[in-house]
Amino acid sequence: MFGKEAGIGNVGWFFVCNAVMLLITRPLTGLVYDRKGPAWVLFPGAFFTGAGLWLLSYAHTASSLAAAAAVFGAGFGSVQPALLAWTIDRTAPSRRGAANGTFYSANDLGIGTGSMLLGAFASLVGSYGAAYRWSVLLIILLIVIYSVYLLLTRRKSTQLKAA
Repeated sequence: MFGKEAGIGNVGWFFVCNAVMLLITRPLTGLVYDRKGPAWVLFPGAFFTGAGLWLLSYAHTASSLAAAAAVFGAGFGSVQPALLAWTIDRTAPSRRGAANGTFYSANDLGIGTGSMLLGAFASLVGSYGAAYRWSVLLIILLIVIYSVYLLLTRRKSTQLKAA
C-alpha cells in the first residue's frame, strides 16, 4: 500500500534487499554480540533500523526503496537476534525454551498488532510515509529505555562492589 501511495510499481525489491541484508548482517553482528556484548549491537542496530524507516518514509523510486530496505534490514537483522540472544543469556538454562517461546510470541504479537496500529495511524496522519517517520520515535524509545537500563545496572553493580 505504501508503494501505491509513493508511486512505486514493484515493491518486491524492498523484500529482496531487506532479506539479503538480514542474511549478511545476522552472522556478523552475532560475532560482535558474542565478543563485545549486546550494547555493541543494539545501539548501532537501532540507529540503522530508525534510519531505514526514515529513508523508507521518503522513498519514491524503486532504488530509494531498495536503499531504505538495505538500511532497515541491516538494523533489524542486528536488533532482533541480539534481543533474542540477550533474553536467552539472562534466563536460567531450565527456562530457556519458555523464554524463546515467549520472545517469539511477543515478537509476532508486536508485528501483527503494530502493523494494524500503524495502518490506522497512517489513515489518521494521512500517509504511510508520515506514519513511518513517526514510528522512528519507537526506535528512539528503545534507545532511551536500553540506555536507562544500562545506567541503572552499572550503578547497581558499582554499589554492590563498594559494599
